[in-house]
Amino acid sequence: MPEPEDPITQLAQGAVQLHEVFVAYVEAGFTEQQALFLIGQMIQALARGVTG
Repeated sequence: MPEPEDPITQLAQGAVQLHEVFVAYVEAGFTEQQALFLIGQMIQALARGVTG
């Protein structure tokens, strides 16, 4: 019998992880706008292949 498909897609997992980063930034004292900006910078760096 085949295994059932995972209901959580990779895209959904990524969204959850980004939300966790957002919440962590806000809890650390950043404003929501600053947290979104920082996450945007992370995504741009990953898209360019810069990881560190």
